Amino acid sequence: MKHWLLALSTITLLGMSEAQESTLYRGFAELKQEQNLLPGQWVWEPGEAWYDNLIPGTLRLSGVLEQSRQIQAAAPNPLTAYVGKKVQFFWEGQWREATVVSADKNLFLYEGRYLVGLPGPIGYPDPSGFSGLTGPKITFRYQGSGPARLSYLTRAVSWNLRYTLENGELVGWASLNNSLDRAVQLGRTELVAGVVPVVEGRGMPLGRTPGAAPMMADLAMAEFVGEAGGTYRYKLPGEITLEPGSLELPFLRSPVAPVYLWRYQGGFSSAQELTFARGYRFQAPENLAAGTVSLREGSTFVGQASMPDTAKGGEVRLILGPDPEGRALRRLEPRAQNTYRVITTVQNPKTYPIEVELGESFPQPFTLEIQGAERTPEGYRLKFTLAPGQSRTLEYTVTFPQRP
Repeated sequence: MKHWLLALSTITLLGMSEAQESTLYRGFAELKQEQNLLPGQWVWEPGEAWYDNLIPGTLRLSGVLEQSRQIQAAAPNPLTAYVGKKVQFFWEGQWREATVVSADKNLFLYEGRYLVGLPGPIGYPDPSGFSGLTGPKITFRYQGSGPARLSYLTRAVSWNLRYTLENGELVGWASLNNSLDRAVQLGRTELVAGVVPVVEGRGMPLGRTPGAAPMMADLAMAEFVGEAGGTYRYKLPGEITLEPGSLELPFLRSPVAPVYLWRYQGGFSSAQELTFARGYRFQAPENLAAGTVSLREGSTFVGQASMPDTAKGGEVRLILGPDPEGRALRRLEPRAQNTYRVITTVQNPKTYPIEVELGESFPQPFTLEIQGAERTPEGYRLKFTLAPGQSRTLEYTVTFPQRP
């Protein structure tokens, strides 16, 4: 009877169960771990999955004077020792046999068919492929000893933000993402909102996409703790166990006063009708981190829009797309050569007020005669509110000089 050595599909991450401090960004995180170092050197074995998600150039070992680092990648794939041989795999309640065709391509021959990967744990006939198998490791050499801190950027952990705007209330949920196959314990955690670029490193995989369904947690809201270099910082309460997948935490709940909006911003049009995009506008009740906003009118979902990072008191505009009723009638009256009198009428057919934003840009050069609107180098812009059933007419004269 053959003896089979079972190899689990997951890889244990050495020393990565806890980060004393963590700062999460969009697409990556900075993690910090306290260490107590002996003199001379220290070997860090992060595990293959964690190592693959490190952002190059971001490792820091503070508290000692670093002299060098020796980086060693993981040992070869254990399947290499079994190319052309049979291995077993467990699937649908029983063990089955497949032949290893290529270790590099993870290719197997099973019942006359070639498979990329196997659907279950693999059983090997002997341990020969595991001799000397180690994960990646980094050897730090330094002067000094004692308390130190290891910090680094990783794409294995990140966050994003989603809002819902309904009945005058803006509710935000922060989604903390873990793309690994094991839990990560986060200590004091901050979320950073803003544009924080990192340079991609060659040959550094970005990890797997989280597969677990989001979980909802009943925790206190995130606390705004300040601005740093053009970013917003928020603190989460307590320690967090971040399981594989995504963990959703309450981020913000604040009343706002949304205004329904019609908007036309475009070039000069000689058409008989202008069409407006619909959306909502409101003032930021506090410093708001960027995110996707799902909008509801009553119980009806009316669309999603992206909200940029917005300072407290700043104006948020969420444009959703065309409104079938969002039309303005237009009439052009020629006055002289290349001169037109333009008459535009907007009417509100709805049972609630509408704020209208109207702006046009003209081909250069041009001459514009207009009243009741703001002149711009490109043309004009105008903002006004229409009560239900109310209409407003805008008239102007524009001249385009004769061109040869």
